[in-house]
Amino acid sequence: MSDYKPHSAELRPGQVVEYLQNNQPIVSWIQEVQPPRVRVLNINQREVKLPAARVMPWTGPAYTPDLSRQEVLQLLQEHHQKRNSIQEDLDVMDVWSMAQGEIVQASIFWFAGLMWDEPDADRTAALGRAMLQARTHFKFSPPDFEVYSRETAEKKMEEERLHRERERLVSIGRDFFKKLHSGTFSPGQQAEPEDPEVTGQLKDILVQRIKNPEDSQTQDLWSKLSAGLPQDPHLPFILARAWGIYPEHYNYMLEQADYAWEDSWSKPHAPQIQELDRKLDQEKGPPGVDGLISIDSASTRDIDDAFNIREHAGGYSLTLALAGPGLYWTFGSGLDLAVGHRVSSLYLPEGKSDMLPRVLAEEMFSLNQGQVRPAMVLDMELDFQGFVYSLQPRLDWVRVQANRTYADVEDELAMDQASSLGSALRLARTLRKNRLEQGAVIIEQNEPIIRLEKSPRQTLVSLVPGVTHPGAHLIVSEFMLLCNTVLAGWAKSKDIPLFYRTQDIVLPRDYSGVWQKPEEIYRVIRSLGATLTETRPRPHRSIGTGAYASVSSPLRRYVDLVNQAQIAAALSGSPVLDRAGLEKMLPFMNTRMGQVGRIQKFRPRYWKLLYFKQQARHTTWTGVVVDNSGPVVLSLPREQILIRAPHEVFGGKTMMGQAFRLRLGRIDPLNNEIHVLEAWEE
Repeated sequence: MSDYKPHSAELRPGQVVEYLQNNQPIVSWIQEVQPPRVRVLNINQREVKLPAARVMPWTGPAYTPDLSRQEVLQLLQEHHQKRNSIQEDLDVMDVWSMAQGEIVQASIFWFAGLMWDEPDADRTAALGRAMLQARTHFKFSPPDFEVYSRETAEKKMEEERLHRERERLVSIGRDFFKKLHSGTFSPGQQAEPEDPEVTGQLKDILVQRIKNPEDSQTQDLWSKLSAGLPQDPHLPFILARAWGIYPEHYNYMLEQADYAWEDSWSKPHAPQIQELDRKLDQEKGPPGVDGLISIDSASTRDIDDAFNIREHAGGYSLTLALAGPGLYWTFGSGLDLAVGHRVSSLYLPEGKSDMLPRVLAEEMFSLNQGQVRPAMVLDMELDFQGFVYSLQPRLDWVRVQANRTYADVEDELAMDQASSLGSALRLARTLRKNRLEQGAVIIEQNEPIIRLEKSPRQTLVSLVPGVTHPGAHLIVSEFMLLCNTVLAGWAKSKDIPLFYRTQDIVLPRDYSGVWQKPEEIYRVIRSLGATLTETRPRPHRSIGTGAYASVSSPLRRYVDLVNQAQIAAALSGSPVLDRAGLEKMLPFMNTRMGQVGRIQKFRPRYWKLLYFKQQARHTTWTGVVVDNSGPVVLSLPREQILIRAPHEVFGGKTMMGQAFRLRLGRIDPLNNEIHVLEAWEE
């Protein structure tokens, strides 16, 4: 076994050496040694000054230093080709197998002695080159090589495999994404990556970036895949839409909120739903309350409240019935966790998605006409001034006599003020008057109906003025506000923990009232401040009450469902969740209400912006100035939307309440952008 070991101190002109450049060995000839540096001529015909430490430990052979440049280059080429040829015939894994478990670190000359009896400079250099490339099994720690253990080598090989797959994914995916974004694929052409193995990975990355645009695990990979494309925050969705993963107007916010639109989410909970159905069937009794009516829109299927009213000499006898899922609710169950995650129903222009499984929301617990249902019942006595002097909440079976619509109730009110509906309207007006005297703020706006007409080629949006049913809507809204107010007070008096809606702020006295003008509505709403969900009762100023707990919609809001379950447990003598238990639930509930509420807030605006975009070429709109302290904010009363524009568009001067005719320019519904091109005073 030969073990020659040239040292950096022995470097001299005329030696063949190698150094690393971009992780590749470069064969060179030493022209001059000036410690600690050497000047070399490399195989690429370049003269380079190097620190002596950069010279690889395998040196030689040595020649007379007075050879011509051409002779040196020819020698370098011969040694380079010879070393490549030797390297091609080497199986470096044989070296690793012999060394692994025997040593941890050794010189290249020791390893060369394992392979050959008389290793020369070219063989030693060829082996060094091969070991440098075998990064999964050796580590070059100058001047020696470390030998990885079997476990480490396997881990390194897996990392190397993943790295190669990642590089392949980036190479194919970046080119594919550019084609998707530029519309390179012709109509009817299948838009798929060249390598089908990466298709699923690319789709998963797009979906993950849509769900969480700040996802740290895919950030680096996404940066490489999207290199050269516009820095659009919705780029993943734009690409997914172009690929056909999602349709054009898909509600990507559902993905971000992890909210399942279809009812299929409830299938895993079928056994618990069936058990609920059996329990209701076993316990069903004769209705303790009959003759109730509900008032909803004609399309409503989840009916969660109904009432019966009788006017007499002393005032009003009012019975309110609330659909009763909370009477049978099991907290901590799989169904409860899933419903709590959904947190509320969504009512959007494209349809409705129930918080509860549809069979519970629209059938088993819905107060459908003629059906006996479990309910929470409130029996109230009120005087003609709207003061509640008797309240008795109880649990009972009820039967609704009729599911009425806003339209037919409004017609009846117009014809017969002496009916029970007339009594309901008189009481509702009194309740509203009382709230105004307590400082309530009432906003009256006519929200348009957004209609979608879908075809294979596009979705056309139209806005239709909302039909007003002032009497019918007033009855429902005031009775539900009354329900939530009196139950909050009742629970407070009995120390039953609930989730309360609070708005404990100081409002100027002149803010109380009914507001209809756009500039007044904008000013008042900006001053109201946010409402909070808390476990201790405090005033809700804009409603005009000292305590308010939402209970009236247990089919549609999780807060209401929890509150109903708390009250039902107290009425039946069962244990209720203590305040600490509610406090523990609150952070998650607030987060989910924010995420799902964002969909309810912004999705209708998306469709309105698409409507503007479809109509912009041949339509102008009326906008009213509601704020000119910064960019001019305008309210479009018919469309019920706020937009902003620079002062220059209006000639630099505007007044609050001033109406302008607007011509719109660029509109991007996806990015919530709308630009005003021109404005002239009406």
